[in-house]
Amino acid sequence: MNLFLVDTNVMIAASAVNELSRRFPDAMPEEIELRELVYEWLASFDQSDNWIALDEEGLIYDEYDRNLPFNAHGQEYGMQVLQYKLDRNQVIHLPIKSLDANGEHIAVLEPEHEGLVKDRADRKWVASALSARKHCDVVPPIVYGAETDWYVAEEELIAIGLCFLRLLPEEWYKSRTDT
Repeated sequence: MNLFLVDTNVMIAASAVNELSRRFPDAMPEEIELRELVYEWLASFDQSDNWIALDEEGLIYDEYDRNLPFNAHGQEYGMQVLQYKLDRNQVIHLPIKSLDANGEHIAVLEPEHEGLVKDRADRKWVASALSARKHCDVVPPIVYGAETDWYVAEEELIAIGLCFLRLLPEEWYKSRTDT
């Protein structure tokens, strides 16, 4: 089974290729040709036999739903892809631990991993990848587009056994980070 963790920024950018998307004005990357790169990957993923990973706590799904709401023109493309994967039974729900902290529902990581993830909202991706390794004997790549946090943290997270699939050119990330 080819399993992927698809960061919300991928779903948003692929949806924002369509000018009728609610996310068109504010999605990253701003450049339409880069959005099209992300869209092409997601469209290929959609038509493939590859699986998408979600967490059993619903943190990933809730983030998708919050960022890709149904609008007057229809369902955002990213949510359509998720629905197609659900319809074809190409989704795995991974067990993770979570807690409510300061009004947020967040994933819990082992203490040695917490410092590797600066954005608490990104913990769910790391927790899900580690859960897949434990329960499925596979480490799904975290697929990301316009997300510099992953780019900056990649090296340390690879050192603990995670893997990533960047969808934008290296220059895009370098121009937005100090690395």
